Amino acid sequence: MTRSLLTLLWLMPGICLLTASMSLAREFSVDEVAPGVYVHQGSHEQMNLLNQGDINNSGFIVGRNAVAVIDPGGSVSVGAKLRRYLESVTDVPVKYIVLTHFHPDHVLGAAAFSKDVEILAHRNYPRAVTQRAVFYRERFAELVGGSPDAFRQPDRTIQSVETIDLGDRMLQLEAHPVAHTDNDLSVLDLSTGTWWASDLVFSDRTPALDGSLSGWLQLLTDRDQDTIKLIVPGHGAPGDWQSTVEPQEQYLRQIQSTVRAQIAEGLSISEVVAAAESEENSGEAGDYWRLFDEQHPTNLIKAYTELEWE
Repeated sequence: MTRSLLTLLWLMPGICLLTASMSLAREFSVDEVAPGVYVHQGSHEQMNLLNQGDINNSGFIVGRNAVAVIDPGGSVSVGAKLRRYLESVTDVPVKYIVLTHFHPDHVLGAAAFSKDVEILAHRNYPRAVTQRAVFYRERFAELVGGSPDAFRQPDRTIQSVETIDLGDRMLQLEAHPVAHTDNDLSVLDLSTGTWWASDLVFSDRTPALDGSLSGWLQLLTDRDQDTIKLIVPGHGAPGDWQSTVEPQEQYLRQIQSTVRAQIAEGLSISEVVAAAESEENSGEAGDYWRLFDEQHPTNLIKAYTELEWE
């Protein structure tokens, strides 16, 4: 056997792994946004069969001894792609799946991972499963596919703030008061200062209010920015505080001030929505935010039902 052939055979496993990794990268793009922090950006669309629920940011953080997967996507198919990509870049085992809140685009992919992996979620997450699983299962039946594991319950819930160790890498998990939802959990990677805010922060895509407008704004006001170098939003590109949080905060405060004034004027919910729809095509917010026409009216309704009781 010639030396060149022996060399080729010795290199073959690495070549095959590299080829597989490159092929998977073309199919399912993942960026290493900070050392050991990997993020896949979903599309700015509504969940449907064509996109397989691949509309949110999913990813993982790699430590010396363990990997934590965060929000593994909106279907088993997306979760499987994320798992395969993970396996192509590291042989460190997955120990945790962190579900940041109970919206289907963030959680359905958990069914693609081993049941031995510990699932962590907010203390209110189990209640949210009980309240909405049937509705989501019916609405997204084609993505769920009748799987009994589609909505996996957490193995452990986070009551306030807890830290998990991935091996020379500490992640701080924080269960927040009502904001985007009533079961928001964020992850702070202490090694890189990366705050995986998930849907507490939306970038480019219109924020979706499913909790408390006032609570959401208060959370952003109280957040210590000094520990944060990079933010991974639930949707859109990672960035710093100025590029991600500030536009969202401005949008939410505009809703708050506008709806408060309209309530004071005696406008009904339908009149508030109608007034907004007549302005959408010319408004700056409608030009800036993706899916604005679909999401903004819902935000106004949620804000109205909260603020009318102030």
